Amino acid sequence: MPRIPAPFFCFKQFAVWHDRSALRVCTEACILGAYAEVTDVTHALDIGTGTGLLALMIAQRNAKMQIDAVEIEAQNVEQAIENVIQSPFLKRISVVQAAIQNWRKPESPHSSKYDLIISNPPFFDKHLLSPREERNRALHTETLSLSDLALSVARLLADTGRFVVLLPPFETQRLIDFLTPLELHPTRQLHIFSRQGKPVFRKITTFERKKKEYFTETLYIHDNDGKYSDDFRTLLKEYYLIF
Repeated sequence: MPRIPAPFFCFKQFAVWHDRSALRVCTEACILGAYAEVTDVTHALDIGTGTGLLALMIAQRNAKMQIDAVEIEAQNVEQAIENVIQSPFLKRISVVQAAIQNWRKPESPHSSKYDLIISNPPFFDKHLLSPREERNRALHTETLSLSDLALSVARLLADTGRFVVLLPPFETQRLIDFLTPLELHPTRQLHIFSRQGKPVFRKITTFERKKKEYFTETLYIHDNDGKYSDDFRTLLKEYYLIF
């Protein structure tokens, strides 16, 4: 019999229910949530929060951070709100249903922009659409193109802020091409491999307004024996129950 997916994923400090969402918890999204630099961040934005996974992960690592988690799909918003309510971070995460193209940061005495923007955006462009409209909105660029994402980030990111995004290699380069004319430059990049000998299948890129020395890192999720690598264990040890 086929294995029935669990309706939730339990982390050390919170659980993420994803039974009603088109976006389920996945390994590469967890890597993004654990990898993104959150030092000195007071106001963060999660674009396309889905179940609220990334907002919850970064909230765990910075107790002073307020997070706006924006999502267009109503069903995802409902589930994200429930996940946040059941977490220890309720007072610091606000889940809002909105299109990021129209989003404005709520008025604040400190800043009108964000120190950190994080996103695991839809990227399927020329692929067959699913019969499920909510899945199309979650995985395809029908409601959020990479060019719209770039323009939204350029509008909402503070002068000294960071934008951290997870995409496949081809889409990563497309986003770089969109952001460069907007004076947002890649400063750090993590290449994610399933294991040695396999091609890179995701990249996590950090963008900043000021050009800096660009450096790359690599992460192999598994060793050749199929076990989780030491680097993966170290990165996720504060989240995964198995580590």
